[in-house]
Amino acid sequence: MQAIKKQEGLFISRRANPRFFYDEAFTVRFDDQIIRLKAFNLSNGGISGEIKGIGVLPERQDVQIYLHNYKPVSGKIRWTRGREVGISFTEDLANHPLVRGLISRIENGEPAVPEV
Repeated sequence: MQAIKKQEGLFISRRANPRFFYDEAFTVRFDDQIIRLKAFNLSNGGISGEIKGIGVLPERQDVQIYLHNYKPVSGKIRWTRGREVGISFTEDLANHPLVRGLISRIENGEPAVPEV
């Protein structure tokens, strides 16, 4: 979603979920293709990143998103700008407590993956 510019020159975000900086690799799968990406940010609504290597992610494509070694989350490609992509989660994160925990840790300024 884009920000709306008010007459006074201020921008108001229309985003439903706050985004958090997230600098990790993740994988997207659809049909018989696997695409590796480097994340820019993560929210309860989705993830954005840059394609690494060879591959294309068409807009509106349904995908499976693999973060760390967690079970995949269903998503949809919402936008592309060159090699950059935005993916929304189409599955309720209530079914993905590890992903919800990941987002909570990032929101609280903790490491994305707890050290063992």
